[in-house]
Amino acid sequence: MTNSAPLALTTPPWQRVETTIMSTARDIRIAYDHCFEPLDLTLSQASLLGYVAENGPMTQTQLAAALVLGRAATGSLVDQLERRELVVRVPDPDDRRVWLVENTKSGEVLAAQVIAIDESLRKRLRSGITKAERQQLAEILLKMSANALESTEETSPKTN
Repeated sequence: MTNSAPLALTTPPWQRVETTIMSTARDIRIAYDHCFEPLDLTLSQASLLGYVAENGPMTQTQLAAALVLGRAATGSLVDQLERRELVVRVPDPDDRRVWLVENTKSGEVLAAQVIAIDESLRKRLRSGITKAERQQLAEILLKMSANALESTEETSPKTN
């Protein structure tokens, strides 16, 4: 595993926070991928299984929104997991035009492992960081995210 955060702190002052955030996000992703590798799952696949296990069957559109993925990418994930017989598409009892994604028995077993791995890794990632510090960090990151979205809107080409 790389230790890129110290390198990020040696960058010019105007890049430090953003570079540190990006390198930390990459390191967290690597940690999750490493932990899910023995299950032969990517972070996205594991997230889908875990989310369905915790929230019950849902549409691909709902999953895409919850996992912050595009609908096509979510459909591809469902296809991959369906081929492995970890999820199945079933008709929505309230609307037969809609399909719900639900975990199979094998998917439920794997989802329980995913949830346990996630809880363990989150505990390690949060080591030495108080709840108040995590809340403050979350608030700051949400502000930065809003600022980033606003800045992309301000710099987007205008169409008339």
